[in-house]
Amino acid sequence: MTRDLWWAAGRMAFNVAETDNWRNQRWTESLRRSARLLEPCWPTTYSNGPFTHALPTIALLLYAGPLIDDPEDVRVADIVTALTPHLADPAAPPLKDTLRAVLIERQHDLDDDSPLSTLFRKLTTNQPPLAYTSTGSELPSADHWPGGTLMDAAVQWAHPTLTHHYLHHSSAQ
Repeated sequence: MTRDLWWAAGRMAFNVAETDNWRNQRWTESLRRSARLLEPCWPTTYSNGPFTHALPTIALLLYAGPLIDDPEDVRVADIVTALTPHLADPAAPPLKDTLRAVLIERQHDLDDDSPLSTLFRKLTTNQPPLAYTSTGSELPSADHWPGGTLMDAAVQWAHPTLTHHYLHHSSAQ
């Protein structure tokens, strides 16, 4: 299923700014770094779930990082901390609010139909809980959706996964 990861990364390698090659390059580098981080811990037994939204969530986090930080050089520990800012500081704003502020500061109109805006809205829109199909059949418990945003679901998967894979081993980057 690693092919699915790289296929998804390729589909998201769209231009984020028509006339700004630097922002387009940073987005591409952020996607590559996100995919490389996720590749060793990407599930291989199934192809769908909250993990699929970790790729764009981490890429957005890297893209919105400080301009002096190359996405490739951001430490995994810093990514894990940024994914869950409330763990480091209970008063910290949620990840989606931080990302929204930086994207707007970088001249992204999050209300337009650009691919980046559409992706951001998809990840940050609250979804209602789901336990039944459209025909009224109950979904298996593993397929129940508790509600919330796709970004929150991605963070709930990515935080412990990256922590276990990178930070509980000597291979921390």
